Amino acid sequence: MQAILNYIRRVTENFSSQLGSSLVEAYRIGSLAHGGFSEIYSDLDVGLILSCPSPPTDMDRMIAAAKGLDDNYGRKLSVFWGNPEFSWGRLPALDRLDLLDHGVPLLHKRRADFRRPSKDEIRQQLSQTIESSWKPKIDELSQLKKLEPKDRKPYIRTILYPARLIFSWDSFAVDSNDRAVAYLRAVRPAGLELVPIEMALACRQDKCSVEEVFAFNADLNGQFDSTVSYISTR
Repeated sequence: MQAILNYIRRVTENFSSQLGSSLVEAYRIGSLAHGGFSEIYSDLDVGLILSCPSPPTDMDRMIAAAKGLDDNYGRKLSVFWGNPEFSWGRLPALDRLDLLDHGVPLLHKRRADFRRPSKDEIRQQLSQTIESSWKPKIDELSQLKKLEPKDRKPYIRTILYPARLIFSWDSFAVDSNDRAVAYLRAVRPAGLELVPIEMALACRQDKCSVEEVFAFNADLNGQFDSTVSYISTR
């Protein structure tokens, strides 16, 4: 873990040197902040709040440079950035929630302080993610006869997604996979099978293998239908 934190520190210093006073604060977000980090399955998420009047024209170059600081960790780096009004940049509602509730300041010890995303904004992003990301991934993964190395991370994420979706849909918050699965145990949506979700969480915790999760042969389309049926009544 220390090597990862050292890399995040170098990433932060790199952005600070290039953005100067325009960089209000940098934050660790995602599982590095709210818990449940897995060196195999987690991304390395960094949030940046900027004060400049318009988005930096070379932000793509700066992000590429940050990724280039380490060949291994750079492949896992995700950078979320924008101004406090969120009129530009890449800092969607769910990541703003995460930054507000869990963000760990890395430069000036400034806690995040901006308008909390509304219920409609949160559910709109979740609905978009269902159609643009989760459902297409289900269509792809449900055709697999065996897991290739490239499929392992998306497969575990897809199995776990009902827990994360339902938790955020109901609570208007973002938290760890552990917290989301615990919430799912409490609400027990009709028709949703909890065993593969529990197994996927155990896989993230190195308690079982992804091959064991895959061998359970979860009905991904059935899980999708049950999850959508649940949130449609909320």
